[in-house]
Amino acid sequence: MCLETLARFEKDVKRTDTGFLAIATEVENDGEKASKTPEKIKELLKEFQDILPDDLPNELPPYRTHQHEIVEEPGSKPTFRAPYRLSPTELTDMKKQIEYLLAKGLIRPSTSPYGAPVLFTPKPDGSLRMCIDYRALNKQTIKNKYPIPRIDDLLDQLRGATVFSKLDLRSG
Repeated sequence: MCLETLARFEKDVKRTDTGFLAIATEVENDGEKASKTPEKIKELLKEFQDILPDDLPNELPPYRTHQHEIVEEPGSKPTFRAPYRLSPTELTDMKKQIEYLLAKGLIRPSTSPYGAPVLFTPKPDGSLRMCIDYRALNKQTIKNKYPIPRIDDLLDQLRGATVFSKLDLRSG
């Protein structure tokens, strides 16, 4: 868990236009539990340990009453972009991540006419974050016009808050 100042949190939210609230779990450092985690957080983690798994499940979530769909502009054709060139390190990392996701049942082989290239961004710890470039698909997607809150209004609501955290939810 990484605690941030309000100024840093505000800068991150302005840069990404996104803010999330999440529940944290303790991180082990060289076999020892992180000792800087406040007691109240430790109590919450212990109370909800049954719903905070250590690893991803080996299957997709169950079908729900409403399934997500991407609605495209009328007459648009499936988007496909050729793969980007990757370094040997990126290729190795991509293969590992794809094998892991296949083994977990979170992805499956596809013959879809849609295709988007993979790229990598470095994480602060030096490892790589696999990203999918969906910009071509996004260009022909009908946007959801639901009004989102203004960032400055959200930041105003944080007035008086003293602890902020930034979390990497499963290597995200």
